[in-house]
Amino acid sequence: VRFRRREQRTRMRRRYLSCFGCADYKLCKKVSAILKSIGELRERSEAIKTDGGSIQVTCREIPIKYVVGNTTMMEQVLEFLSEEEERGIIGVYGPGGVGKTTLMQSINNELITKGHQYDVLIWVQMSREFGECTIQQAVGARLGLSWDEKETGENRALKIYRALRQKRFLLLLDDVWEEIDLEKTGVPRPDRENKCKVMFTTRSIALCNNMGAEYKLRVEFLEKKHAWELFCSKVWRKDLLESSSIRRLAEIIVSKCGGLPLALITLGGAMAHRETEEEWIHASEVLTRFPAEMKGMNYVFALLKFSYDNL
Repeated sequence: VRFRRREQRTRMRRRYLSCFGCADYKLCKKVSAILKSIGELRERSEAIKTDGGSIQVTCREIPIKYVVGNTTMMEQVLEFLSEEEERGIIGVYGPGGVGKTTLMQSINNELITKGHQYDVLIWVQMSREFGECTIQQAVGARLGLSWDEKETGENRALKIYRALRQKRFLLLLDDVWEEIDLEKTGVPRPDRENKCKVMFTTRSIALCNNMGAEYKLRVEFLEKKHAWELFCSKVWRKDLLESSSIRRLAEIIVSKCGGLPLALITLGGAMAHRETEEEWIHASEVLTRFPAEMKGMNYVFALLKFSYDNL
């Protein structure tokens, strides 16, 4: 970057020197200034000015892990987000570790890559402790709004509302833990007139109902084929899995994951450096008798326990 800027300055100086002593010096200087401005604008995200600040039209692509088996769900969600669909709120639910966040990230990236009809796309990673406050902070930052730390939530909501009321937006809320009052945060509620959309992920179908989701989508566990593909992608050792004895043990391990992506990713990573048949036998035995002792599985069980307790 520094080299490119140095080269730009050198070329600029050359233009100035070539213009010295000629009647067109002022014009040359003006053109150079315009070129410099164009270069600076290209480095920034395109923006639209509003009453409350500047709305960034483009949104960043989110790096995601290896994705398998969500093509059908992707198609369903993208159809919901189309211009023809009048329903405004979609709730995506399922147990922890099943792939809700990955689906949401894939949707975000798909819209950015292939384009969309919204004026602004807003991604919010939710917080369990500060639901509505998290939304205000994230949306405010996305819209380029500013406020004092002591400013009330009502004032912040008013600024957000003024910035969004004439815009067609898509709000993506990942990992919602409790009911969110959109109006209280300043986000206009999606309807047929404004053609805006809100999509959120949660572990509870009851929360989907409380949030007024007009369309509810359950993220299912992976089918056997996709579960094996995801596990193999994390092991990274194709030569290992070509061994008939180790492949048989790997299939046992995959079957015990029950199609849960987080478990498959965790165990695949744990087995990536196990090169002997004895190690794979030991791993399958531990997984059968004391699964919590496998590296990373405590976190998996904590997520499953939460989902089970909330059934």
